[in-house]
Amino acid sequence: MHAIPSQMYKEIGQELIETMPELAYIKASEVKIAYLVSDNPKKENKTKMIYAETEKIPDKYKWGMKEDFSITVFSPHANLFNEEQRKILIFQQLLKIGIDYDDLKNEEKYFVREPDVVDFSVIINKYGVDWKETQQRLFDEL
Repeated sequence: MHAIPSQMYKEIGQELIETMPELAYIKASEVKIAYLVSDNPKKENKTKMIYAETEKIPDKYKWGMKEDFSITVFSPHANLFNEEQRKILIFQQLLKIGIDYDDLKNEEKYFVREPDVVDFSVIINKYGVDWKETQQRLFDEL
């Protein structure tokens, strides 16, 4: 997978972290996030389109990357999103960033949170169940 840094998604992410109360834990942390865009499509089980994914950067790559997480948007699928849908997509990915504090070592521990009902309820309560319905219809017609 080839991915490059995305200034647009970085700006969206920074705005969300600054303004969304649900992301205050990220704002209060020292976590660093790389926002990437890939022109390669990604699918799960050859049928379900993946719009974006959040990954923790493994320690073995820390020599080359200063970030702790990457959020990769797969542009073939997300290109048809409008600005509001892009914000929701990045918001959803940011909710996957997990941060614990290790008091003994006096440091933050990072992990990718498993999706749960609470996370999705935040999206559903704010934006509804069908925030990407129009988008899916466009993909189905392609």
